[in-house]
Amino acid sequence: MNSTTVVKQQARPLGRPTSRRPLIVALVVIAALGATLPLWTAEEPFLLMLASHAVIAAVVALSLDLLTGNTGLLSFGHAAWYGFGAYAAGLISKLLTPEMLIILPFVVLMATVIALSIGAILIRQIGKTFAILTLALSQIFYAMVFVFSSSTGGEDGLQGIPLVTLAGQQIVSSDAWFWLLYTVLVLSLAGVLYLRTTPLGRAWLAIRENTERARFIGIDTGLLKLIAYTVSAAIASLAGALFVLFNGAVSPDILHWFESGKILMYVVLGGMGTIIGPVFGAAIFTFAEHYISSFTDAWLIYFGGLFVIIVIVAPGGIFGIFGSLYRKVTGKTGDAA
Repeated sequence: MNSTTVVKQQARPLGRPTSRRPLIVALVVIAALGATLPLWTAEEPFLLMLASHAVIAAVVALSLDLLTGNTGLLSFGHAAWYGFGAYAAGLISKLLTPEMLIILPFVVLMATVIALSIGAILIRQIGKTFAILTLALSQIFYAMVFVFSSSTGGEDGLQGIPLVTLAGQQIVSSDAWFWLLYTVLVLSLAGVLYLRTTPLGRAWLAIRENTERARFIGIDTGLLKLIAYTVSAAIASLAGALFVLFNGAVSPDILHWFESGKILMYVVLGGMGTIIGPVFGAAIFTFAEHYISSFTDAWLIYFGGLFVIIVIVAPGGIFGIFGSLYRKVTGKTGDAA
């Protein structure tokens, strides 16, 4: 056995599957079917609007999984960046320009710069301390909405967002909005999946598995955690910006700790660390939240119970369940993602 063989055998435990071709084919088929949704819902405009919100939720869930699932840094306050993107995009569209090609890059750039500054402090902490600090950050952003109520609208929220334009053309069609949001989701998902296969992504997984060992073999764990935190914040801000431009308004609730809890539930429900799972978790949660809450005001009790059951019975979430079934059927071993 030569040294090359040894290296390849040591790299496999970090999660490389035996064969990803069936999974890739299945994802391509699902993505293609998702893109045709407006064709199925021509007479159900509300269903298409709900699907658009599910797509936005999927993007923000993806951003949290990139941080928590890749590096093990658990955030209880990810709504901070989701809400930051929403308010920043809303203010820019009202005060400067409704052009989406200017708003979105500007919001992502602002989130990147601020997340780099704040993340340089936060990532020095680990475990519960990091989680609590992220929650505190979210509540600070929440409080700032009321402090600067003359600009943000305070308790009433930011209203009157003008119709946005894309390359000078107003986006008024629900179908066009869905395809736009869906494109952002697919590109974000492809980008994060690609990152997982790069040396940077493999180093993140090494940090998640054992930070001390990763540092011992020469990985700059602090720098890589900061990169993960910043990229995650930028994607979450992008989702927030899309939310306010699509919705036409935003309230302070988007920055509340409850919103952070929902985002975390998207990830846990879908399967933390699987990248694809949280996307489906967010979509399922969004639809279930709407339909169950229309039957009972106590829907949070049922969701809380479901959350507990998933954590105990299926810690890998929905994606973990399907991954286990796939391995049983094919007789293959290894992670599904």
